[in-house]
Amino acid sequence: MARAGRKDRGLLSKLDTSGKPVWFVRLYHEGRERRFGSFPNKTKAREFYEKAKLEQKEGRFFPERYQHGGYELVEAVIDRYLTGITTKRPKTQTDERYFGQWWKDYFKGNRLNAVTAGALEDARQLLLSTVVVAEDLEHGRRKRLMTPQRVNRYAAWLRHVFNGVVKDGRLPNNAVLKLKMYKEPKGKTRFLSIEEEQILLNKLGPTHGSWVRLAILTGMRQSEQFRLRWKDVDLERGILTLPTTKAGGVQYVHLNEEAKSILRGFDSWQQSKWVFPSENPATPLDARNFYNRVWVPIVADTDMEWATWHDLRHTFASRLAMTGHNEGTIAALLRHSSTALVKRYAHLSPSHLKAAVEGVAEFGKVLAEKPTNPIQDKKPEPILSGTVTETGKAGSVREGISV
Repeated sequence: MARAGRKDRGLLSKLDTSGKPVWFVRLYHEGRERRFGSFPNKTKAREFYEKAKLEQKEGRFFPERYQHGGYELVEAVIDRYLTGITTKRPKTQTDERYFGQWWKDYFKGNRLNAVTAGALEDARQLLLSTVVVAEDLEHGRRKRLMTPQRVNRYAAWLRHVFNGVVKDGRLPNNAVLKLKMYKEPKGKTRFLSIEEEQILLNKLGPTHGSWVRLAILTGMRQSEQFRLRWKDVDLERGILTLPTTKAGGVQYVHLNEEAKSILRGFDSWQQSKWVFPSENPATPLDARNFYNRVWVPIVADTDMEWATWHDLRHTFASRLAMTGHNEGTIAALLRHSSTALVKRYAHLSPSHLKAAVEGVAEFGKVLAEKPTNPIQDKKPEPILSGTVTETGKAGSVREGISV
């Protein structure tokens, strides 16, 4: 016999303190009864009940996620994400935990239904009003407000974390995914001119100057260069092996003759496995320490525009472009998986290929000015006892051979 109306066995209704009905869900999980709620109406309760039953069937139902109306704590979501980042690099892990802690503090004690568009906008305004300390070469350490670009990094991190929550249907709204990022200015690609390079090398001296020159000749990143081991240097073939790179896999750097000459001039192989060892030969040079102790003061002491170590990599790429190499070649030597990031140097090639383009324009004109067959058009000259040399003086001829 059919039931009268629709009676859901897993749904319970009670009156709250104001006499208004609220709904709860009753589920049996792992041999005992559990209750979830309250829900504002029967429809919401039924939706949760059906979703929970499906998750039980598929083996992905976790009761602790669905207390208090079926919404998990934001802190729990972030903590679960952070436990899965152990395979990432140490610096990446530090950044992940930094962003994670900020959002955990902001949404402390709140559940997923508190992550609304209004709450996210309030968070961004809070970040924009945050005072940070920045290094300024002209004025030293100074305070300034956080930039919109930096705020975008916070929002992008939360969006990445909540992608999985949205896919599982555990987020009541997708406010995080709909959040529009602040417009960012296009970054400037800085590279050194020949004159700037010479100024820098003179200031750095022969030892540190050779390090900079090697970076310009190879396009290696700072971390790749300063963690280079002698066992990965093959001067015979002109190849450097980079076992750990930004892309994650093994990559190779091609050396020209000057780069090989610079490496041959290093004597660190006699005392360390590292090409750039620290004062303790057993450890590599601390790149950050070198940058702050040597690079920053030297560049600040010049009249040139500020340049970072990464700008040496840009210099390598820009010079490839200016010598006429195509995007594919530049991408390969920069070890990029595509040419997308190389397009920033595209504007450098046309000016240096102007002569080739002009050659195309002159092609027809040159042919029109020249005789079709200059050898046939030339009239034969009488055979004399001597021949006229390039200097215009006569010389003797014997058996057709000029002497």
